[in-house]
Amino acid sequence: MFASGAADRGRARRERPRIHPAEKLLLTLVTIHLVFMPWALGAMHLPAQIASAVLAVLGFAVSLWPRTYTTEHTGGEAFRITPWPRLVRFPVFWIGLTLLGYVAMQALNPVWTYITDGKVFWMTRIKGSDWLPPGVWAPFEKWGPWRVFMVFGSAWLTACAVWTGFTRRRTLQILVGALAANGVLLAVLGVTQRMTHTNLIYWNFDFPGAVPFATFIYKNHGAEYLLLALAAACGLAAWFYFRGLRRMEKSNPSGVLAFAATFVAVAIVTSYARGATLTMLAYLLACIIGFVAHQLSLPKEHRRTPVLVVMLLVFGYFLNTGLEALRAGEAWERMKSGLTRQDLSWESREWASAATWEMIKDAPLTGRGAGSFQYVFPLYQHRDPKLVKSPSGSPMFWQQAHNDLLQYPAELGVIGCALIAAMLGWWLLHLVRSHFWENAFSVCLTGGLLSLLAYSWFDFPFQCPAILITWCVLWPVVALWTQLEEQRG
Repeated sequence: MFASGAADRGRARRERPRIHPAEKLLLTLVTIHLVFMPWALGAMHLPAQIASAVLAVLGFAVSLWPRTYTTEHTGGEAFRITPWPRLVRFPVFWIGLTLLGYVAMQALNPVWTYITDGKVFWMTRIKGSDWLPPGVWAPFEKWGPWRVFMVFGSAWLTACAVWTGFTRRRTLQILVGALAANGVLLAVLGVTQRMTHTNLIYWNFDFPGAVPFATFIYKNHGAEYLLLALAAACGLAAWFYFRGLRRMEKSNPSGVLAFAATFVAVAIVTSYARGATLTMLAYLLACIIGFVAHQLSLPKEHRRTPVLVVMLLVFGYFLNTGLEALRAGEAWERMKSGLTRQDLSWESREWASAATWEMIKDAPLTGRGAGSFQYVFPLYQHRDPKLVKSPSGSPMFWQQAHNDLLQYPAELGVIGCALIAAMLGWWLLHLVRSHFWENAFSVCLTGGLLSLLAYSWFDFPFQCPAILITWCVLWPVVALWTQLEEQRG
């Protein structure tokens, strides 16, 4: 009887439809793209952004190849599909294309130009068209509008490629698993840096004045990327756990994934990124409350109370041990000093946000131009002496507003931000129509994406291409997963 059961399971595995070769190729390109960026210093520099754009174009091209599905790919009748119609019916494709066109118009109509004598630079006002949205001109290597265009384009092409070219839940599962595993590896690197007391990335690259974490020059960006990895690990852990309940499996990968999420959470704490740590704690608390509420809603005979208590104790022990080994007390002290306003970190961000709001009010409809913040903000910075010099007396230069929810309106105006909001709104509407709250994976991943969006009021995660592109690509992933799960019933 047992041999027969094993044979039946073996046949079921063999008969599972294979992933189409074109979809495998697309999965490989998208995975390489998303995994590569954080290891390339967050793709903050031009060579990495060019490589990202090339991978995005290749992935988009592969997603549009016509496919012939044979019986080994369908488990039934053979058929042929042409992806173009699906892309044409995809609203995010057209909204994103309009946003790129808007950024291009800003870039082609500069009203400020970059001037340098080789030592310092300044901006000079020039005449632009009054009927086009304004922008700035800056050298391509200095991060101007065309660099923003390239990064936005990479995010848009990759998101469209995933939506158009991914047809199997197994494909999505592999991609999300790769992101979770990549996050664990980055967490290991970051924790090792803390244990060896180094500020050198890869123990070789030095960025004076920076406080790096893992492969990110800015520690907050490292922690923010790990928030996405944490959401991916929690989503997969929840999905495998509930699938195990339905199938009455004796074991599944949910425990390993929960341990991975615990380790990533420890790494976020030890990154000393206070806002990211608070966001992570709120996210995990929401996940735990939801999980406990679900368990309590089950009949007593279906609850796994003893197993869950043991798991919570084990993971709690590892969490506490890891935090003690990494001297997390210093991280908590830094967080306390920020919350109690013992340092000026959060206050200075409030001052910068107030100045950015003045920048918005001067050009609310069109904004000042994509990538223009660091070039135009000095006009508003000098209105507040607190933003000009640090407490030590050194001059301050604000490359970012430390508030993405204000910086994007300052650069893109109501027009550009309305396009971004329309894309986000379409994803949310699609999830609601698919009843995403009935799927544990979708709830966990959507919660993680929205948590990072809320956190961007206090920092600038979306100015890091590795974070922005990954965040954008995870929306079609969670939407497709929810849709495929709904079709399965």
